[in-house]
Amino acid sequence: MAFGDNLLELLEERDISQKEFASMINIAKTTLNGYIKNKHEPDFKTVRAMASALNVSTDYLLGHPQSSILSKQETLLLERLRRMSPEQQSIIFDLAMVIDKRTEQKSPKKNS
Repeated sequence: MAFGDNLLELLEERDISQKEFASMINIAKTTLNGYIKNKHEPDFKTVRAMASALNVSTDYLLGHPQSSILSKQETLLLERLRRMSPEQQSIIFDLAMVIDKRTEQKSPKKNS
């Protein structure tokens, strides 16, 4: 898939308008439209800004699908986690470990 196609797909998945995204990364909407239509390619600084704004790797944005992409819910959770204090993050981590342990205890173990 071409760069512009990847970019458009990510914007649609995240429900971000082209106007909104252009504003987020501080470029003209017409410039963004040129990238989306594969008429032009952004410089590395712009690719990095796009990847950061979309919470994906530059590899993914450039068409290397082996890189993972976060869902809208995962992105929101990560953003909220990053705004928390280290103590709050530790509490969330501990809670996740408790949930994980309970899940392991509830699922039947397979004998190998």
